[in-house]
Amino acid sequence: MKTEFSNIICVADVNVTELMEKALGELALPEVFVQQAKQMFLTDKRGLFGLRSRTKLEESRAVVYRFNVPLKFGQGVMRHIVNATDLRMGGRGCIYSHPTTLYRGTSLKYDEERLESICGTDKAQIMEDYALICCTVTRGLGDTLSQAVLELGVCVPIVFFGSGVGLRDRLGLLRITVPVEKEVLWFLVPRSDAELVEKTLIPRARLDVPGHGFIYKRYVHAPVVNLRVRHGKRVHAASMEQVIAALDEVRGSSDWRRLGSRKIESLLKGANNTNAMKGLFFIGEEEEADLFRRTAMDNGARGATLNVLEMRSYRAHEQGQSAEEAMESLSREFCDIIIPLNLEETIISKIEKTGLFEAGKSCMLKVIPAERPVSFSHLRSGSGA
Repeated sequence: MKTEFSNIICVADVNVTELMEKALGELALPEVFVQQAKQMFLTDKRGLFGLRSRTKLEESRAVVYRFNVPLKFGQGVMRHIVNATDLRMGGRGCIYSHPTTLYRGTSLKYDEERLESICGTDKAQIMEDYALICCTVTRGLGDTLSQAVLELGVCVPIVFFGSGVGLRDRLGLLRITVPVEKEVLWFLVPRSDAELVEKTLIPRARLDVPGHGFIYKRYVHAPVVNLRVRHGKRVHAASMEQVIAALDEVRGSSDWRRLGSRKIESLLKGANNTNAMKGLFFIGEEEEADLFRRTAMDNGARGATLNVLEMRSYRAHEQGQSAEEAMESLSREFCDIIIPLNLEETIISKIEKTGLFEAGKSCMLKVIPAERPVSFSHLRSGSGA
């Protein structure tokens, strides 16, 4: 079954997860996927007697929530979560969404009356004003890349761990030279700064060398972005993040705070420096994820990244239960693969023939537009290394 949804991802600091759980329970969402992660930031450390200061990279625990809602409720659901968690406060996290095509055998059942009562509906056209840059690298490189982007001041990196398959599996005895453990980094940046961030990441991670990693981006709508790149003592009534957020709202976009010049951006637009791709994001049980991965790679995909998620179902208020009492939890595997456009039809057709989307199956596949740098020919398809 193929349907259109709004895919919402919220990254919440561990200190606000209780509020997040309550908000999800109020919405009675049938399916939410949860993953442990961390947000990176800089702190200024004073030396002895305050004579010398140094900048240190630090991290805070966070939780990534992924879920889908009918398109008409997407913006309202995000507003509800932002208000319930006070997510706009610096350092608490971020939330973004994008439309997605969803394949699954069993349709999700939403309490649409409840959603409309709490969130309302929104038919306004949504601007995809941010770029989510996704970078998969060998475990251990995350700190270097995080610090480089934090020093630009454009976003707070989100980091979690996974495993890569693809190129490594085809190297025979040389496979030991490509570690299986990967770090996955997300950078949610203004769309106008995406090229600059990519050019910062690629040479540092040597992403132009086969087996060193993969990078791609997709465009999203982000009502709240974590801009608290530095933590420390506040000396003014409002933090810099609050001032920036207020200016974004007044000006109607984040375009005013771009790092790259308009002249450079126009040159980049004139050059065809990105390739249109498709992202295939599959969630299911371990055996189902393995079948999906093998089918995709047998039909042209060259790599994949695997992560373990926790699937929760929130049924609060339906039987007068609390969110904790109503929540069910199951382990799931998440597999993402980036492929050229010309492989999409073939791979999806082959996957449908495996029976993964037959009635009664709970696994699902999200298909989302993506882009990657055109100059790296070895990145033709796949996201594993």
